This record gives sequence, C-alpha cells and structure tokens, in this order.
Amino acid sequence: MSARREQALATLARLGIDPAEVTGDTPPADWLAIRLAGPDGTALAHALAELGTAATAAHLARLEPALASVPARKAVRRTLFRLGQRGIAVPAATTAPAPRPLGDADIEGFVSGVDGHGDRIVWLMKAQAGGGTLVVAAELNEPDGLRAVRLLETTRKQLRETRARLEREAGLGLVPADWRALDALLLEGQDRARAPERSRDWRRLRGRITTDPPAAAAELRSARVAPPGDAEVAGLASAAPALLDDPEFRSWWPAPEALQPFLDELAALRESPLVLAPAQQEERVRAVLERAAAVLFPPAVTARRLEATAFVLAESGRVAAARQALATARLLRERAGLGGDVPLVTALVQQAIGARYAAAQAEREASRRGSLVMTPGEVLTARSPSRPTRAPG
Repeated sequence: MSARREQALATLARLGIDPAEVTGDTPPADWLAIRLAGPDGTALAHALAELGTAATAAHLARLEPALASVPARKAVRRTLFRLGQRGIAVPAATTAPAPRPLGDADIEGFVSGVDGHGDRIVWLMKAQAGGGTLVVAAELNEPDGLRAVRLLETTRKQLRETRARLEREAGLGLVPADWRALDALLLEGQDRARAPERSRDWRRLRGRITTDPPAAAAELRSARVAPPGDAEVAGLASAAPALLDDPEFRSWWPAPEALQPFLDELAALRESPLVLAPAQQEERVRAVLERAAAVLFPPAVTARRLEATAFVLAESGRVAAARQALATARLLRERAGLGGDVPLVTALVQQAIGARYAAAQAEREASRRGSLVMTPGEVLTARSPSRPTRAPG
C-alpha cells in the first residue's frame, strides 16, 4: 500500500467516515457535499483523490458547481485532476441544475444538530412558480419547543451561502431530512411552547407551504445507522467522550452561571476545617459531580438532544459518532437517575467544572498573595511536616 493511500485512509478514519461509503459505486451525494463545504473539506477532498472511484468522480463533478465555498470548489477540482491522473474517467464540467417547481410532495427539508442551548435549525423550502424559493426558517428547542419561525423568499444561492456560513462559523451543518417529519416536529414544538406568540405560530403559516395532513410527531431516525444492540451499548457509550471533538458538540459546555453553585460546593469542601481521609474527600467530590450531571444534563432532555444530533451525524457520513450518540441516549433513558454514570455526561461535567474551578482558584490565590488572612483549610495544609506542632505542656 502506498504512503498516499495510507494517509488517505487515516484521514477518513479521523473524520469518522467509512471508506466504503466514498469509494463504492454509489457515494451518498448529499452528505458528501456538506462535508466538503465544512472545515475538514480540503482534507476529505485530498483523501478522495487517492481512494475515489469512477462513481466518486461522477458525484464530485456534479457537486462542484453547487458548492458555495470557493476553497471547497478548488479542492474538488484538484481531486478530479488527481483522479484523472490515476486513470479514472472524470466527467466533463457541468453547471448546477436549475431548480424545478415543487409540489407538496416535493418540499425539501433541512435540519441541524442540537447546540448547547438545546436549539436546532429547521428549514422547509418550496420553489415559487415565478422564481425564487419560499423558505420556512424555524428554531426548535429541547425541551421548550418552537422558539421562532419565519417565512421568507430567497434564492438557492443565498441558501447555499447561509448553509456554508453556519457550518463554518457555528459548526451547525444542515442535512436533508423528510419535510413531513420536520413539519410534524414543528407542530409538536408549537404545542410544547404553550400558547406561542403570533410570530411563533407555525399553524398560521403552514398553509403557505402545504395543505397535506400532518404526520405523527417522532424524533428523526437515519436509515444509515442501526440502533445499538444490547451488547454494544456499553462499549459505544464508553467511547462517546470523543464526540466532544465534533463541531456539533462545541457549544455543549454548561454556562458559567449554571456551574457556579457546584463550584461553590467544591470550594467549601476544600476550605473546610475538617480533615477527611482521601477516600471520604473523593466520595464527597463525586457526590457534587453527580448532582451537577443530573442538574446540568437532565437525562430525558439530553437523550433527545443526542438522538436529534445523531441523525445529523449519520446523514453527514459519521456513522460511528452517530452510534455513540445513540448509545449514550439509550443509557440516559435507561439510567434516568444516574446521569453521572454516563461517560459523555461525566466528561462534560468534569472538564467544565475542572476548567472553571482551576480558573477560580488561580484568581483567589492571586488576590490572597501577601495577605495574612488564611482559611482554616489553608492553615492545616500549610503546616510543614518537618516542623510538627508541639503538644501542649
């Protein structure tokens, strides 16, 4: 195996992409376009140049004109050139197809993963007879329901640019989804919002997009991913902390004000005049972290956020990450009172509290430099073992 091919396979492994999905006869064009326009698009394009097939070349040639990102288009062109050098047939350049009129059965839907505030973006798109595209842009929250919904007219080019910007700046990639399932989620979200304002009334606007009867509401499921089996859940969930490196999870850290009560508890433990055995101290710290996990990441809410994000991970080609998210969601639902025992949640809580606690300690120590005032805990820990305190008498 050549060094180039080995490096290409390593790149796909790092991106969580199964080589068979991009080197077979029918690469999935939708998620491939999303990944090529994302932050790892250039690395992915280089890998495809070494591993791609004639089917890959055909898909890339069709996708290239529709990519909003100039760097992504250039990377794809270089990939096509390299594929040609390898003796693979590369189709002639094509232009992006003109949008065709859409009926109710052909409405397009797009959805993002869930961010750290529980929000995700939903788009429903329908071409207009006189040109342009009618777009429903909505924001759904878990657990609060429909936060906002707008109806506007725009162009396909503007929508592509907006998708690319969301991916680049916010780590929120939108993937295609069944519009009927998204419509049902919007209706369910409106019901959960409890008497929403007129600006959040999807039922009032819905007739502009469709008059079809609504489908039953259910969380999105990707056909690309099989639900984790009983024997797989523990192993997949134990690997799930790696999800924190994915763009969709960059904002999942708790807000500083939400962390503060637990930071205060940990500080009180440290400054307590009671001298506890290490095992006792560790047990008290663990209890604080478990309460933090239950409060900051409520099991049922976090499980649904993970299930929703797993759909986006799967549809963008990250099947392994999607299965880790689904396994963690299942663990949360089955251990509703034990959020602290779920590896992903534990990692989120420990890393967030650890970072904030270290920063707070540094600030306290800086403010106390030169001060003669010490807490009881500091007095005890400051005693030198080489000069023990004398007993009275």
